[in-house]
Amino acid sequence: MADFKPVNSATVGLGGYGGTYLNFFNKDVEKGTNAAKLAYAMSSDLSRHQKVCDELRSKGVELFESYDQLLEQKDLEAVWLPVPIDLHREYTEKALAAGKAVMCEKPVAGCIDDIDAMIKARDKYNLPVAIGYQDVYCPTTLPLKRRILDGEFGDIENVTLYACWPRDNEYYGRASWAGSYQRNGIWVMDSPANNALSHFINIMMFLLGPDLNTSATPKTVEAELYRANDIENFDTISCRVTLASGTTCLIHMTHACEEAFNPHTVFNGSKGKLIRGVHTYQTETDKGIHRFDRNTSEHPVWENMMERFGKLVRGIEDDGTTGLATLETSRVPVAIVNAASEASEVVNVPADIIRTVNLPGEKTLRCIPGIEDAFRRCSEEGKLLSELGCYDWAQKPGMFNMANYYHFAGPKGACITP
Repeated sequence: MADFKPVNSATVGLGGYGGTYLNFFNKDVEKGTNAAKLAYAMSSDLSRHQKVCDELRSKGVELFESYDQLLEQKDLEAVWLPVPIDLHREYTEKALAAGKAVMCEKPVAGCIDDIDAMIKARDKYNLPVAIGYQDVYCPTTLPLKRRILDGEFGDIENVTLYACWPRDNEYYGRASWAGSYQRNGIWVMDSPANNALSHFINIMMFLLGPDLNTSATPKTVEAELYRANDIENFDTISCRVTLASGTTCLIHMTHACEEAFNPHTVFNGSKGKLIRGVHTYQTETDKGIHRFDRNTSEHPVWENMMERFGKLVRGIEDDGTTGLATLETSRVPVAIVNAASEASEVVNVPADIIRTVNLPGEKTLRCIPGIEDAFRRCSEEGKLLSELGCYDWAQKPGMFNMANYYHFAGPKGACITP
C-alpha cells in the first residue's frame, strides 16, 4: 500500500495501448499498492469496447465519451493519456487548464514546438506532468546512473545503439498516422525512432545526463534516413549524435528487417564498458564482468511509475530511488528525431533489392536484405550505414546543428507545413 492517499485518476482511450494502462490500474489494486485509483475512463466511442466498459462499470468506474465532460469531474485529480501522438499537446493543455495533473504516453509529441508549449502550460498552471517512458522508472536506472556519474566507467567516450524490430503491413495499417509525418495537420513524425524504439534513445540520453534528473544535450546530428515500406516517413535510420560533452552516440534502427534483434546499447568509457539490453545490463571494469537483471518482480516498472507519479501529484519528495521522465528529459529524443529529419531527406531503398516475406494471416513484411548484420557491424566499427560501404544505394549523411533548436521546420525535401 502506498503511504499516501491514492490519486483519483482517469484514463483516456480504451483500445490499443489504452488496454495496457487499464492493466496497470488493475494490477495496482491486486497488489494492494494503490498509488492511483481509476475512477473514470473515456473513449470517443464506448460502443467499440463493450466488454471492457461492462467490466469497468462493475468496478464503479464512470465512463465518458466527451473529454471536456470528463475534465469537469471535480474529484478527478489526474488524467493518463495513452492517446495518438497528435492529441498529446491538446489533451495535456486542456487537462492542465482544468486543474488536473497529467501522465502522457511517449513520445511526448511529433515536434519540439508542441513539447515547449506543453512545458509552458505546465508552468503556467503549476501542475505535474510526467511521461510514460517506463525505463526511466525502472528500479535499476538511478543506481546505474549514479555509477556512471561517479566515474566507475571513466569518461563515456562513445555509445552505440542498434535495434531491429520487424513490423509488417498490419502494423503500418493499424492507424491513419502510422508511418506518417502528420495527422490532421499536426506533426506525429511516426518512425522507429519516434515511437516503438524511442524508449531506447530516451534512456540512453537520460543515462548520459550530467546529473540524476536531466538528460544529455545533443549538439549536432548526422543522419541517414531510409524507406523500404510504402509509407511517408522513414522505417530505417542510421545517425550519429554528438553531445555537448563531446560524447558521440551512434543510433541504428529499422523496422524493415526479417530477424528481430532487441535494442543493444554499449557505453564505452575510458575505464570500462556498460552493455544495456532489454532485460539485463552488464558491466565490464577492472572489478570484473558482472550481469544484472534490469527489473525485478518485487518492484515492477509499472508499479514504480505509478507510485512516482502519485508522489509527484501529492507533492511528496521521492527518496531518490526512482527516476522521473519529465517533459524536459523526454524532449531530447524528439529533438534528435526532428533534427535528423531536417538534416536528411528520406531515401527510397531500391525496389529490386527489397525482399517481401509472406507471414501467416496474409500479412507481409518488407525487408532490406542483410540490414541486421550491417547494423551490427556499424555498431562494432563505429560507422554510419553509408560509411560501411555494403550498400551502393546508401546516401551520405546530412548534418544539423542543434544549438538553440526551438522550431521544427519540417522534413527536408517534403513540401509540408503544420
